[in-house]
Amino acid sequence: MPKISLKRANLKNKKLLLSVTAVVLVVALGAGIWLGAGGKAEPVGVYAFMDIGMTEYWGDSQESYGPVTTDRIQTVFLSDTQTVTEVLVAQGDMVKKGDVLLRFDTTLSELELERKRLEVEKLKLDLEDAKAELNRIASMKPMETPIFDEPTIDEDINTGSMLMEAYRISNNPEYNGSSQELALICWLQDTTNIDSSVLEAIRQRAEELQNMTVEPTEPETTEEPTAETTEETTEETIEETVEETIEETVEETVEETVEETVEETVEETVEETVEETVEETVGETIGETVGETIGETVAEIVEDTTQTIVEEVSQEDTQAEMSQASDFPEEGGDEGYISVDSYYVIFKITQGNMSLGQRTVWQGAHVYGWDGSFSIRLFDASGMMDYTLIDDGEEDPGGAEIPDIDFGSGYTAAQIAQMRAEQEKKIKDLEFKIKMADADYKIMQTEVGDGNIYADIDGEVVSLLTEEEAKQSKTPFMKVSGGGGFYVEGSINELEKDNLRIGQEVTINDWESGMTYTGTVQSIGDFPSRDNGYSGMGNPNSSYYPFVAFVDGSADLQAGKYVSMTFATSTGANGIYLQNPFVRTENGESYVYVQGAGGKLEKRTVTVGKSLWGSYTEIKGGLSEDDYIAFPYGKNVKPGAPTELSDLSSLYSY
Repeated sequence: MPKISLKRANLKNKKLLLSVTAVVLVVALGAGIWLGAGGKAEPVGVYAFMDIGMTEYWGDSQESYGPVTTDRIQTVFLSDTQTVTEVLVAQGDMVKKGDVLLRFDTTLSELELERKRLEVEKLKLDLEDAKAELNRIASMKPMETPIFDEPTIDEDINTGSMLMEAYRISNNPEYNGSSQELALICWLQDTTNIDSSVLEAIRQRAEELQNMTVEPTEPETTEEPTAETTEETTEETIEETVEETIEETVEETVEETVEETVEETVEETVEETVEETVEETVGETIGETVGETIGETVAEIVEDTTQTIVEEVSQEDTQAEMSQASDFPEEGGDEGYISVDSYYVIFKITQGNMSLGQRTVWQGAHVYGWDGSFSIRLFDASGMMDYTLIDDGEEDPGGAEIPDIDFGSGYTAAQIAQMRAEQEKKIKDLEFKIKMADADYKIMQTEVGDGNIYADIDGEVVSLLTEEEAKQSKTPFMKVSGGGGFYVEGSINELEKDNLRIGQEVTINDWESGMTYTGTVQSIGDFPSRDNGYSGMGNPNSSYYPFVAFVDGSADLQAGKYVSMTFATSTGANGIYLQNPFVRTENGESYVYVQGAGGKLEKRTVTVGKSLWGSYTEIKGGLSEDDYIAFPYGKNVKPGAPTELSDLSSLYSY
C-alpha cells in the first residue's frame, strides 16, 4: 500500500501578481527549442520595455505630513461660524502690516472653544496612559522557554536494537486505543513514514493493552493478598457457608424425618399398646427417634458440605493464581480473548524530535484493518491531552516529566516585542492627533477675538472673493502677497533618506479642501527630528529626518493647518522593474539581452535590486525604459544575432 508521510509544512501567505510571465516562460522555451531544431539562424524577437516592465509602483512612494507656514504671504479663510460684516480693502490694494483687512461677526462661543480645548487635553491624557502602558510592557519579564535535550537512546521496543526509534507507542494501560478518548499515542520522528508495519505494531499494542487485566485505579494503593490473608478468608468463607448450609439442610431434614418417624412409630405403637397409653408412648418414642435421626443426619451434612466448600475454594484459588501468572491469555485458549481489528491512535511529531519539543503534528486516526491491509479515518485530536508528558510509566520511553517553568508575564519575548511595537505606534498616532487638534484650537482662538482681521505682512491684495464663493470652494476669502509662498515641514525614514534629493518634487495634499499642489524639497536635516517625525505610516522605531518643501504663492494653503506630502524614493534607473523571466543570473552576475547597435543582439550586465511580488526584479543600473529586450532563452539567443521588433502575441504563437 502507498505510504502516508506526515511532515511539518511551513505554509506562508504570498502576494501573487497575475501576469503572463508563467505563460511567457513556458511558451517561449518551447519556441526556442523549435527554432533550434531547424538549425536556421532566424532573427531574435525583441520587445518594448513597457510591454514587459514598469517604471514605478506605489511601494516606491513615501508619505509624510506636516504643518504649513508662510513666507511673505497671507491667506484669510472663513469658517462656517464667521460672517463678514465689512471689507476695508479691495483687490490690488497695497497694505501695511497691522492694517485692518476686514471685520466679522462670529457665532463661535466660548463654550465651543472650551470643548475643543478639553478635546486636546483628553488626547494628552490618553497619550500619558499609552506611555504608562508602554512602560508596563517594557518591564515585562518574558516567559522562559526551556531548552530540552534530544530524546535519549533507548532500546527499540519494536526491533530490540540499540537505535533511536523511528516511532514510539504509548504503553499506558489506561489508554488502550478502544475509543477516541482512550487513543494510543504514537510519537514519530519527522522523517518516519506511516506504513503497514507501523500500523500493525500499533494494532498489536492495542490488542495487548485491551487484553491486559487492569485493576481499577483507586485513590489509595491496596496491598496484594498474602497467603495468611487467603487462608483466613477461606476459613471464614467455609464457616459461613457451613452454617448457612447446615441450617437450611437440618430444617428440611428434621421436618421430613419427623413426619416419617411419627408415621412409622405410631403404626407400631398402636398395634402393641392399648389406646390409653398411645399418647404417652408416642411422645416418648418420637422424641428418642427424632433426636437420634437428626444427630446422624447433621453429622453427615456437616462433613459433606465442608468437603464441597473446601474443594470449590481451592479451585477458585488455583484459577486466580493462573490468571495472575499471565496477563496475556494464550490466543485461542480463552473465549474472552480480544482480537483487535480497529483502534484509535494519535500521531505526534515534535520540533527537532525533542521529547518535550513543540508539537508540529497532532493528528488523530481511526485505523481499520489486519495483517498489512489498513484504512484510516482521521479525527480531530486538538483538544486531547498528551498523557505521555504526565505519567506514562517506565515502559514508555516517550514519557517525560514536565520541568518547572518560570512563566514570567505569560508572554514570550517575541510577543512582548510585538506588543511594544504596537503600543509605540499607538503613541505616535496619538501625538499626531494632538498636533491636529491643537492646530484647530489655535485657529479657533483667533476667531474669538475682537472681530478684526489684520495684515500680517506688507504686500498686495492679490485675490478677493465673495463670502459665498470662499465658503463653497474652501479657498481663501482674501490673499495678501509680498512675493513669497508656503513651506511644509515633513520627515523621512532613515532608510530612505539617501533617496531624497534637494530640488526633488513632492505632491502636497490639502486634506481640508482636497486640492493638490506641487512643491520642491528645499532642505534635508542632518539630525533626526526631536519628535521622531513619525507619519503614522512607517516604522515607529526608525529615526526620521526632517525636510522642508516649498510651494509657491499660487497655492491656497492656510497657515497652521496640517497637510500631507507624497514623494518618490526611487527615481531614474533606480526605479524600473522587469519581469523575472527576462533576467538571467549566472555565477552571481545578472544580465539581459537587448537590441544593440546595428540591430544586433547584445548581452548586457545589469545591477538588480529587490524582488517585487515574486514576478518582477528591480533594475538599478544597465537598462532603461527605452531599450528593447529579448527573451533570454533559445538556440539563436546569443550576442551578435539579428533582431526584429516583436509584440507579446508572438510569444503565444507556438
